[in-house]
Amino acid sequence: MKFWRKVHKWIAYLVAIQILLWISGGLVMSAFPIEKVRGKHLVLPPKIQQIIKPPLSNDITLTNWQQLSWVQRGTDWLIKAQDPHNQTYWLNPSTATEATLLKPSAIQELAEYQHVKKAKALTVENLKTIPFEVRHLDLPMYHVTFDDWIHTSFYINPKSGEVASVRSDIWRLYDFFWMLHIMDYQDREDFNHPLLIGAAGLSLLFTFTGLILVYFSVLKPWYARLKYRKRF
Repeated sequence: MKFWRKVHKWIAYLVAIQILLWISGGLVMSAFPIEKVRGKHLVLPPKIQQIIKPPLSNDITLTNWQQLSWVQRGTDWLIKAQDPHNQTYWLNPSTATEATLLKPSAIQELAEYQHVKKAKALTVENLKTIPFEVRHLDLPMYHVTFDDWIHTSFYINPKSGEVASVRSDIWRLYDFFWMLHIMDYQDREDFNHPLLIGAAGLSLLFTFTGLILVYFSVLKPWYARLKYRKRF
């Protein structure tokens, strides 16, 4: 048993902190529903206004595009067009050209209207680079921050006026513990890398040696006492 205690102790030195982080991460990730983490509950749908649709250009046909649909951007109607390569464009219905980008004042108005708590926008920034927390998005993109207690951010596409992504302190806390949980400290996406597999293997060995110690220190003495009592 002395050997197994020593093995158990040294494995504990190697994995104890990571096991604590796994448990902490599991608690955080189970405490917050994923819908609240993603922030969709903070976004109201865009206001649908009774606006007459403009005439449609003859150049906008399914011959040129794979998919077409009408969308409303503030007080304008646009055509959302998807090409055979799944690239999306927002077109002026009358001219078949790409719609002009929304100005910062229009972005702020859309953002404040769509915030479910009607929070006030603190900053409206036309991004030059995409932040790490929304690395899946593409430019052009506006970043709108609000004065609410969880520091909500809306990332708004200036072509469509859509809220492309929502971030808040809830998401940032969740993402931090997700990073610790999967041990990918760079991209926070890979949970098949050797570091995680090695830590998981050591943790399994730690559990196995713990069971061996339970056997020697609890089960074996209990069984010996039971046999002794049966003799008398």
